[in-house]
Amino acid sequence: MPAAGKTTLARALSEELRVPLVAKDDIKEQLYDALGIGDLEWSRRLGRASFALIFAFCQELLAVGQPVIAEANFFAGLDEPRFADLPSHRLVQVHCTAPLDVLLTRYEGRPNRHAGHLDGLLVQEMRQRFQDDTHGPLALAGQLIEVDTSKAVEVQVIANRVRDSL
Repeated sequence: MPAAGKTTLARALSEELRVPLVAKDDIKEQLYDALGIGDLEWSRRLGRASFALIFAFCQELLAVGQPVIAEANFFAGLDEPRFADLPSHRLVQVHCTAPLDVLLTRYEGRPNRHAGHLDGLLVQEMRQRFQDDTHGPLALAGQLIEVDTSKAVEVQVIANRVRDSL
């Protein structure tokens, strides 16, 4: 889910594991800067383009044997085929979650967010996504590590679990 701590944890794991990070919001914000900020439909179009770029970057890195961390609010039932189409790799899915009230408080209080994200328009959609488990763990081959980010997260412990899986 948005505001579940994915980016924070992904950046920490990238540093700890010394693995490149491909993050959706980083890509999307570059697209906003290059192409402009628009309405909600425009933001969603750039979001779809960002997902396409995540998988393109992962494709290239994995093809040359480079591990990579892909960070985004992936969609259960939709993104699994994209992972299956990547070059041979061992996958570890780190799924961040927190109670809805925690997610909403974080989401509404995010500092320094790029204006293109239009966060204020998506609060009700977040409630529905949470209820539908739209951003639940993906059905992927490989290890699943569930992280409740409403509690202190021990990056070193998670990094060790990732290392042990590879």
